[in-house]
Amino acid sequence: MFKTPSPVFRPSRVKVFGCVHILSRSIILNLILAVIFLSGLSSPLSAQNKDAIDRLGDFGFSGMQVFRLGSQGGPWHPADVDGDGDLDLCIWLDDRGELVQFLRDPDSDGFIHEEAGNTLVDPAGWTRAEISVGAQVESINSADLDGDGHLDLVLSCPGANRVQILWGAEGGQRFRSSDKIRLERIARGSQTLRIETQKDKLPILRVLSETGVYEIEQIGRNNSPKIKTLVGSTTGSRVLIHEDVTEDGFQDLITISGSNSDRPYLVRVRPSAGSNSWLPESLLQLESGRFLLQAPNLNSLMSEATGPTWFFSERDRPVIKGYRIESTPSKTALSAPEVISLSADGLGNGRVAKGDLDGDGDIDLTVLDTKNSRLIPIFNVDGQLIPGKPSPTLQKPKDLIVHEGKVLVTSKSDGGIGICELEGEGFSFPVPGETDSALGLISVAGFAPEISGKEGSLALLTLNKKGRNSYSLQLGEVEFPLDSLDREPSAVRLFPGSSGDSIVVVEIPFESPILFALRENKFLPIVSPATLESGGRIQSLAPGKLLVTKENRGRIVLVEDLTARVLRQIDTPGTSVKLVGATYLNTHSPDPSESATLAFIDEGSSMIHLANESEVLESLEGPFKKIRQVLNLDVDGDGNDELVLLKSGSLLILRRLGSNLILQETFSRRARNENSRITAMAHGDLNGDGILDLVAVDGARGELEILAGTADSFIPALGFPVFEKKTFSGGGRGVEPRAVLVEDLDGDGLADVCLLIHDRLVIYPQENMNTQEDSR
Repeated sequence: MFKTPSPVFRPSRVKVFGCVHILSRSIILNLILAVIFLSGLSSPLSAQNKDAIDRLGDFGFSGMQVFRLGSQGGPWHPADVDGDGDLDLCIWLDDRGELVQFLRDPDSDGFIHEEAGNTLVDPAGWTRAEISVGAQVESINSADLDGDGHLDLVLSCPGANRVQILWGAEGGQRFRSSDKIRLERIARGSQTLRIETQKDKLPILRVLSETGVYEIEQIGRNNSPKIKTLVGSTTGSRVLIHEDVTEDGFQDLITISGSNSDRPYLVRVRPSAGSNSWLPESLLQLESGRFLLQAPNLNSLMSEATGPTWFFSERDRPVIKGYRIESTPSKTALSAPEVISLSADGLGNGRVAKGDLDGDGDIDLTVLDTKNSRLIPIFNVDGQLIPGKPSPTLQKPKDLIVHEGKVLVTSKSDGGIGICELEGEGFSFPVPGETDSALGLISVAGFAPEISGKEGSLALLTLNKKGRNSYSLQLGEVEFPLDSLDREPSAVRLFPGSSGDSIVVVEIPFESPILFALRENKFLPIVSPATLESGGRIQSLAPGKLLVTKENRGRIVLVEDLTARVLRQIDTPGTSVKLVGATYLNTHSPDPSESATLAFIDEGSSMIHLANESEVLESLEGPFKKIRQVLNLDVDGDGNDELVLLKSGSLLILRRLGSNLILQETFSRRARNENSRITAMAHGDLNGDGILDLVAVDGARGELEILAGTADSFIPALGFPVFEKKTFSGGGRGVEPRAVLVEDLDGDGLADVCLLIHDRLVIYPQENMNTQEDSR
């Protein structure tokens, strides 16, 4: 047995002003006004302070309705489930494994039920109906999925790896039949289900998963649904929202992560390209915060009509903040990264190559997934990179080359070289390439002018193993032996030379690379005293000029007259620098010496250092970890190169002089008590003035606060504790209340406040003020 806790706040049928607390504030403010008046000060009281005084009496509730749930409730979902025009409420009770429907019924005297030997009666005007569900429910949503005119319920059950659909029907047949859709790794949380309604089409159900978003179409009682997966860029997302962020008329996808590993990019926007297709994700910086609420354009009196406001609470301080998503020009030479997610399980030691795949004149990308032995085309469509269909390729692939629209894939264990061609949105299965050294193939560099062939003919340059400690370079039919090598070389690279020839670089683990000039039908050794260190990463800057990066420095090396020499060394700033790659960025600037033409990828500090050929100009912070490859690509054809980074499971694109989506702070408030923590919020017009107000739950102190909406902000209007702090049936100590909802639950046209607290559902009906005008 336990004593039923009594609420501290019991509103009466008259306006409730927050009892003594609010009256005391009014008396104090009036005394302050009197002092100011008597002192002869001429400064008028600000409009916000006047609002604070006049608004204290605007909020009132006509009593309180308490429903005993028998155990801790949640998640919940408001909807007209019985189709009678009244708003009902569905609540999941985990301890009982039941989905309880609280149905609005004006003729009911209250539902009678037994609990712990006591006979309890729900408030009049409501009836109950229970549905047994054989798995824990984390999220609830509803829509007419099959177009039969009845509302259907969708339940997310991550523990059972499924989404369950309860089919709506007339009367007693409602929710008697159901279907289950099996999905792997569904994300946990109460905001992981979204339904997009379409004109003249069936709705699309989207389910947030740990690897991305499932899109489920053609849902019906007598057909199999069509399921598509949008691979995500993070495994920590817990919130999925539909919103037109880019203001182009299409609903974009917003995911919000609660994982520290995703900081500072907790918010990610996937813009819609129309026709159920999507552009790369944009990462929005947010250092920390718990997502509370997405509210619409917050009041009708604002002169600047903008998108919704997103509210977050800080975890370590009693602060709530509101943000709007805005597009602004980048303040740095490169914009924030766009993310093309390719594989939730990773790409292994993935590689990427560029070349025109579809013959439209634009340079496309091809990604080699070495972990899953797949090729993924990335098509350049009007300056946007759109992934194609992943296609199988050779087993244990190592590298790839794109040449004349074909993709050459190398593998030591599966035929040496395979050639793939584009088929629709994917690739054909590779056919064996012609090579005499397939069994001993180590690496492929690319195509170079054939030594013994006719003018303009090209041959493939390969690095082969002939026997024990015996290696050779082969170009067409010409073979050049590599003698006196104690270690097996790992790769061969091909770069343009300054005199129309080519520079060949043979990389050897733990040793300095060996350089050759490919000219005059010969491989001529290049002398490189103390210029190329072992383990350095080599890229081409210009014909005859190389960029070598290692640890915290980059060296510009000039190759001429069969000699390599260091022109200059660029040191990158920081104490934890670890350069994993670099590339040249072509610029349209009239003075390239004043613009960034080099990009150094610093995995140690998770930064990109932009430099000219003399010094570092600026450094950008971002998610620059686990970088596999770096290259440049003029995606939009404006003459300026974009920076492309291949990560462990995705592709990042940083555009030059682009625009960024940012979270622009528009509201901030610190609570009076340092031990306060805002854990839930809801919005609605709580005083009939046409302006949205906020209801904030202080879960650490068990209090509720109403913030009144003004012309440009919010001000405190009413606050009170909800329940005494104690344990309860079916739960223990913790954050209380757990959830808040603002909806018109009694059908009088006024928004009511609804709480889930302890083992109870509490409704505060808004007092019917006959829609009288605001006191201002």
